[in-house]
Amino acid sequence: MENTIDKKRLLIGAFVKGYLETELLGIFVFLFFWAVSKAFGLFGNILFGLVGIATVFTIVADYGLKQGDKAYHKVHLHGAEPCRNFGLKIGAVASIPCWISLLMLVLSKAGILFNFLPAFKIINAFYFPIIDIVAHTADVNEMNPACFALFAVLPLLFILSGWLSFRWGYDQVDLKSKLIYKKK
Repeated sequence: MENTIDKKRLLIGAFVKGYLETELLGIFVFLFFWAVSKAFGLFGNILFGLVGIATVFTIVADYGLKQGDKAYHKVHLHGAEPCRNFGLKIGAVASIPCWISLLMLVLSKAGILFNFLPAFKIINAFYFPIIDIVAHTADVNEMNPACFALFAVLPLLFILSGWLSFRWGYDQVDLKSKLIYKKK
């Protein structure tokens, strides 16, 4: 219907576009990082870590901007229910695999599950260079428990990107004019 926003479809799209597409491109980031990690050392981790963060932000932001714009038009032209903060749900759904893998890593560190660190690194391939800085080996028992603080912050980037981009699309913020042209 023209006057409703299909929120279930938006959330499924958030998972597919937000997480799965980010993971696919993250695997390429991981492969390029792995190919040059010996030569670049820590600089490679930082450089490719920033590329991984940019991958998350751009893919989720692209989806959020487009869906926020569509929602704006449905609300203002067809009388749909306002949903300005729906981007939080979009980001949260896209980050679900990160949270589940983090929970499994915690259970692994506690000795309840098998060594989940290699799987955690693959599930979060877009963050692999950052994870590799603090958890360089493949053994969860050698990982410092303080790493969990960093690992808990990384999924929040999905939520932040989804929320900001959906809101910008919904509020009809023109990023090109804000970034390129000066305000007088």
